[in-house]
Amino acid sequence: MLILYLGAGKTTLLNYLSDKDPSKNLNKQGDVFINGVSRSKIDYGRYVAYVQQEDVLFQTLTVRECLEFAGRMRLPPSVDYKARVDQLIESLKLEKAQNTKIGGNLVRGVSGGERKRTSIGVELITDPSLIFLDEPTTGLDSFTAFNVVEVLRAIAQSGRTVVSTIHQPNTETFDQFDQLMLLADGRTIYMNDASKAVNYFARTGYPCPEHTNPADHFMYMMSIESYELDAEEGEMLIKRRTEVENSYKQKIDSMQNNYENSEMKCDPDSEHPEARPINKVDENAYKAGFFKQYCLLLQRGFKNILRLPLTSYFKLISIFFVALLVVLIYGQLGNDARSIQSRNGVLYFITIGAVMNQAQGVGKFIIKMSNGF
Repeated sequence: MLILYLGAGKTTLLNYLSDKDPSKNLNKQGDVFINGVSRSKIDYGRYVAYVQQEDVLFQTLTVRECLEFAGRMRLPPSVDYKARVDQLIESLKLEKAQNTKIGGNLVRGVSGGERKRTSIGVELITDPSLIFLDEPTTGLDSFTAFNVVEVLRAIAQSGRTVVSTIHQPNTETFDQFDQLMLLADGRTIYMNDASKAVNYFARTGYPCPEHTNPADHFMYMMSIESYELDAEEGEMLIKRRTEVENSYKQKIDSMQNNYENSEMKCDPDSEHPEARPINKVDENAYKAGFFKQYCLLLQRGFKNILRLPLTSYFKLISIFFVALLVVLIYGQLGNDARSIQSRNGVLYFITIGAVMNQAQGVGKFIIKMSNGF
């Protein structure tokens, strides 16, 4: 099943549903159930994968190496991670790019669509039942975006649930979605089959013009920017803007009420016909030991240094430059008691420089690990 979100508040909702809500001040009401079981009663993270909008992959690693690293870090020893990687590469249509580097600012690599599919594969390595994606087509052209969504549809047809936010897809991409949820001003104005949305809004007074992309029509229908402001300035402009905001709020209220009172409203207590029972997972099934994690990270770090020596050159140049400054400033110190304070300054300066240089690398490492592989 694929679910499409359009409008406002989609990323916030997705973060909350995936249990990765970054805001502690968000007012949350209600519970999240998985096949009738409360999220708080299960180890939710073992069944869920979350592909963020920003891809965080090492630019010097190949597609296969990224997937294998994720498999060795997250799969139990009893699972053949290489076979799982081969299966993912085939299902994600990455055969031609499997030995190509991810690429970045300093390294030429795979295309945007292949990079996005690699990010999806990193999360699919644990074979999750529920997959969340935050705007996976952002920054891609229409053809590449269609290929990515086509892969997601194939994943959904394999028995997984795929929930994706997306912003203004083209007609071909829109037709790939099974379920559609429209959000406007943080409120749900539609949630049902995507194929029924056009007829539903036509009955409620918002018909889709002929030869118009339904997604474009829904975006225009829900957007406050569709209201035109007059060119007056000062108080007249403020008054006009207030009128537009009130009119837009009434419009969204009407849309929400129409949906709440229509036969299209989904029953949250109803069970999906394709729902599957949750299988119990071993507590240590997806946890690599400390020594294994250290070795894998050390191996990846050396690969990154060897394949991108330019960054190492800059570090060496900075170290030599600092050393030259120390020699020029403190090179003529004497051997009497008056030079003791100056020698303390030299030691302090060298220590702080070394610590700060290494701390910058630790910060980058933490950011990488907190966002992905």
